[in-house]
Amino acid sequence: MCTRPFGIPAEVGDGPMSFYGSIKKNAKSALKGRRGAGVLATLFVVCAGALLTALEFAFLRVATPQPSDYWQSGEAGQAYFLRVFFGHSPGELVITCMAMVFYMALLAPLLLGWKRWHYVLVQGERPGFRELFHFFESGRRYARAAWHNLQVAVRCLGWGIVFLSLPAGLLSICVRFLSIDTITRTTRVVASAGVLVGAGLLMMMAILYAVYIGKYALSGYLLCESDTITVNRALRDSARYTTGYRGVKFLFTLSFAGWYLLVPLTFFVALFFVLPYHMAGETVFARYLVELKRSEGEQATHEQITQEFGSAALG
Repeated sequence: MCTRPFGIPAEVGDGPMSFYGSIKKNAKSALKGRRGAGVLATLFVVCAGALLTALEFAFLRVATPQPSDYWQSGEAGQAYFLRVFFGHSPGELVITCMAMVFYMALLAPLLLGWKRWHYVLVQGERPGFRELFHFFESGRRYARAAWHNLQVAVRCLGWGIVFLSLPAGLLSICVRFLSIDTITRTTRVVASAGVLVGAGLLMMMAILYAVYIGKYALSGYLLCESDTITVNRALRDSARYTTGYRGVKFLFTLSFAGWYLLVPLTFFVALFFVLPYHMAGETVFARYLVELKRSEGEQATHEQITQEFGSAALG
């Protein structure tokens, strides 16, 4: 298996497994000698996210008193938005919305800085800890990071509604019918069949949704690469560069599932080693697609000019 210059792996056509292996081999090479730094960077980002979540949880406990066993129950562990919109207090809504603002304002640019850390690493350089704060270093960078994360969140939410509303609605209706004590035998059979169909359809649409939103996978990489590219341009280029590769990208991400299954078995210690490895692999994959598509674009431009004006025009 050959490896092209700058760590770019062989073509997908050489075989998916060989392609993934080449990507991961380059990721490991990039991390060589920097695994400790990668663990520290990951630990900082994870702790920042955990701290914001703990603060949200603490404010919810103070602002919305509940029975003593409520916070130990499964209900308290549900997603806050689900609990709020299904009958809980306005205070929870206010706190949750404020937490979302803090996540977008602080954690989202930090996560993009974490991606920047791995981008510098894959470039063959030794990233410093300050790369995590790359998008906090100027107002323009911060604004681009915040706008990018808002755009991606809104678009993913919109496409999630498009892809998942119908199967989720069918599943919830059938489950609701099954919860009725006076349901007839025929209705129970139909509702049970509906649950199976709805669950299968939901799973299929969830996979299609995950593949489709892969169109935004390279936008953060492009922002890390250049301080001049606009967010809209990064999103458009990401959609263009991932055309024809979104399924491959989804399967590549899925290929790390085995590593994440080991995380609970190590009491989550392995998470700080798996995440840098995964992020480095995703960054190598992103760099491969960007350089591949750019080289194809340059070749297409060359061929188009030659066809329209003749080879003398390029002389």
